[in-house]
Amino acid sequence: MKKKLTCLLLAMAMVFSLTACGSGGDSSGGESAEGQTYEWTASSGLAVGSSWDLGLLKFAELLNERSNGAITLTVHSGATLGSAKETLEGVQMGSIDFIVESSASLSNFTDAMSVFDLPYLFPDAATARKALSGEAAQGQLDALESIGMKGINYWENGIYAIGAVKPVKNLADLKGMRVRSIDSPLQADVYSALGAMPVVLAWGDIYTSIQTGVADAVSSTAVTNMYTQNFYEVAPYITLSNHGYSPAPLICSKSLWDSLSEDIQQLVMECAEEAREYHYQICDEQLAEYMAEMEANGAEFIEIDQTEWEAAVQPVYEKYVGEGGIDLAGMLKNIPDPPYYSIELPNAAEVAIRGKLEHARRCLETAKTFFAAHQI
Repeated sequence: MKKKLTCLLLAMAMVFSLTACGSGGDSSGGESAEGQTYEWTASSGLAVGSSWDLGLLKFAELLNERSNGAITLTVHSGATLGSAKETLEGVQMGSIDFIVESSASLSNFTDAMSVFDLPYLFPDAATARKALSGEAAQGQLDALESIGMKGINYWENGIYAIGAVKPVKNLADLKGMRVRSIDSPLQADVYSALGAMPVVLAWGDIYTSIQTGVADAVSSTAVTNMYTQNFYEVAPYITLSNHGYSPAPLICSKSLWDSLSEDIQQLVMECAEEAREYHYQICDEQLAEYMAEMEANGAEFIEIDQTEWEAAVQPVYEKYVGEGGIDLAGMLKNIPDPPYYSIELPNAAEVAIRGKLEHARRCLETAKTFFAAHQI
């Protein structure tokens, strides 16, 4: 029964890797939209020159250009406006107008974002981007309105890796290591399931914590961030574990959003879509560039067989999905028609035992039962 449940959960958790195959801030000026000007602020916790920073600068450029100079967006990167928690609270209060922040940080404000903390939810960034651009993940953005935020669209923090003080080639190497985690019970459970000891560290404390031996490794972040924050200097062994993908929604203060005319709201959405595509391009370019530079400076990249890693984290699905607070049935109901999808079946351990065809058949049979039970 537990194996069937695991199979179901892994198949259903792919609601976000179900890839469609078918077809605030102060504003000044007059009462009317015409002639009105807007001065907004945007925050990014990542460094100047990061994909978040450059994406927000492109967003600002587009807003200014297409509003004929009526909108000015000032970007503050490098956590200069405060920690993730502080700046998200600033968005809630309306003192910060826009922010790009990881879903992991947002999960401390709403359970709706917790689904993205599930391990091995997406096989790669390309699949994640396509899934998150559709209606299936819109419900998570909409849920932000209940906490004073307007979700605009999904940007990304990237695919997780583990940067360590010693090589990590398998779970035996990881066992007992103190691995930096964000303040998320689900992510802490992921590292515990992998045999590590999760250590919650603020972003600004990671480098010195590894340097002084408080932590042995950094994770809950992507390779590009290991470069921009120089983590590879103290944790030069970077395991490409791919155990998580972190979306990073672009968010607007709800108080600001509700004050805007429909025309300005539409302009913001259009500029945000274009800025996101630019951000994705920067992500891809920086990943290749930064990996090459880190290798040239002594970092070592380690690829792994994910089979044992995926098997090790299956108890996390059993704990959190369904009665554990992650409503996959509700997410499935949000998938639009026509329902033509390809389903990722990442359970390599089951594939090894049963073969690809039999594993796929069992998952689809279980899925049929699930759909019937939930009237989907």
